[in-house]
Amino acid sequence: MKYLNYPYKNQLIYSLLALLFLVLPTKAWSADSADKLGTPLNIIGVETAYKTNIFRSLSSNENIIPLSLLGFPQSDNYILNKARNALQALGYYQPVLTLMEDQKGKTLTIELKQPVLWHSSSIVLKCENENENEVMSQLITKHPFIKGKIVNHGDYSQFKSKVQRQAQELGLLDATFTKSALNVDIANQQANVDWVINCGARYTIKNITIEGTVLSHDLVNSYSTINQGDAYSQLDIIASQQALNRSGFFKSVVVDQTVDHVTKTVDVNLSILDTEKYELKTLVGYGTDTGGKLGVSWRNRRVNSKAHQYVASIDFNRIKLDDADVNAAFQYQIPLEKASSQWINQVSYQEKDEEIGRSKIFTLESVVINKLNPHWTSQWSIAMAQEQLKSEADVNQSLKYIVPSWQLTYYSVTDPFTAVEGWRWQSTMRFSSEQLSDPNISFLQTDQKVKRIWSLNDDWRLLLRARVGTTLMDTEDFNRSMPSTYRFFAGGDVSVRGYKHQSLSPTDNEVSIGGKHILSSGLEVDYLFYESFRWAIFTDQGNAFNDWKDFEIQKSVGTGLRWVTPIGAIRLDIAKALDGNKAWRFHITIGPDL
Repeated sequence: MKYLNYPYKNQLIYSLLALLFLVLPTKAWSADSADKLGTPLNIIGVETAYKTNIFRSLSSNENIIPLSLLGFPQSDNYILNKARNALQALGYYQPVLTLMEDQKGKTLTIELKQPVLWHSSSIVLKCENENENEVMSQLITKHPFIKGKIVNHGDYSQFKSKVQRQAQELGLLDATFTKSALNVDIANQQANVDWVINCGARYTIKNITIEGTVLSHDLVNSYSTINQGDAYSQLDIIASQQALNRSGFFKSVVVDQTVDHVTKTVDVNLSILDTEKYELKTLVGYGTDTGGKLGVSWRNRRVNSKAHQYVASIDFNRIKLDDADVNAAFQYQIPLEKASSQWINQVSYQEKDEEIGRSKIFTLESVVINKLNPHWTSQWSIAMAQEQLKSEADVNQSLKYIVPSWQLTYYSVTDPFTAVEGWRWQSTMRFSSEQLSDPNISFLQTDQKVKRIWSLNDDWRLLLRARVGTTLMDTEDFNRSMPSTYRFFAGGDVSVRGYKHQSLSPTDNEVSIGGKHILSSGLEVDYLFYESFRWAIFTDQGNAFNDWKDFEIQKSVGTGLRWVTPIGAIRLDIAKALDGNKAWRFHITIGPDL
């Protein structure tokens, strides 16, 4: 017998192996279409939650168990072991499993038997600091190992991770489980938890470095809640980073942390990239109340290292060749010591057509905005103005006045632009007196606005808004001398839809002159029917008036389409007035729901 030389023998063996691996998959793939994907598996005898866990353990796709790496169907032992482990994770340690096969695939029949229940839990905390011990203890008391409840290994792992995460957030970077036992007694169908947690020392912040920004470090620190020598807290680090990113001064803020396990300290580095110094904006738009709109603004974000800013702007509404509305303003903004608080000084000139007539208003205003917390904002202001009014009504044509005011705003959410539910309240108080005006304009006025959004489910929402405003002033003096800015009008895009802008108010010589009081509300239901599009139906009601006894409510109904965008919803509404001329009107508005 003649033998092949060694090199040729190896080559023949490799060729046969290659042929074998080519033939076997080909044979397998020549079976029916289900075999090409794997083994179909049907599970009976248990609820969906148990089936889902088993299929997940088997890495199945649409109830098909994938082939092994070599292209073979998975064995019965593999399927039974995976199913048994999946059921143990849900507390069933002694299930009866039967696996049968037919032409359609395999069927797994399960009889769960009695589950293993939580029996006792011993969790011992060893923390050096009382505050840390209290915070950790509050979390431990909420453990899921309730006596008599079915054991769930997922709950066990998740809670253990939660404890570790809480320790890290508190700055307990050396916290460890010196004992971590889950003892399962299958014979007695019970499980016990035995933990000992050593908190270790709490780390402190040693150094804070700031780099990349040309703005003063005092400004950066005003937005940060971390200080050198403070106890380390991940939550404070994250909160500071988010506050800096939201400040508007910076394009990005990256936080790097260096941990020294010997000295139990952390060094924090803030790497900051400033926004562009100058910004030019143009505005082109349209509103059914304001008509066409065209504007431009120029902003300097960094007049100095303290982030003083100025904005010069001009815009035109109701664009026509002869009588466009004009609004020109120069605003100087000064950040205050407290983050998100600022002092704004503004000079502006407005020329606009309103129902009462055409007005020209020159204003000097100083405003202090104080961000009390993420939800509350207060605003103090004083406005000095001179107004010239051209009107067919019997009103003063020239006014000079000083009006101090105070405004308090509450948002239940920190980002109203993306809110799908929540509420907002805005309260404004303003006044003037004989000493502050010419002619005498003595009044006290309050304006209250509330908006509420309820999320009924993933698709449906209910929206409610209301406004109540009232003025303490003699009616005759109000009609003749009240500045147009502080008269109440109803009707229009953001008031009672279905009526012309500012058309609902007392009149003089058939001219709407505004009222001392206003009362309006709106109720709306919208439905998310496709990605970022909502369909809405609504009803509005309200009016502006001088005497509560003479109040006559004006009502409307309508429907509309909303397109949800990052800058708020673009709303296209059509509404029918139910009182007065009972006309149909089209309305367009843009902005956040809150």
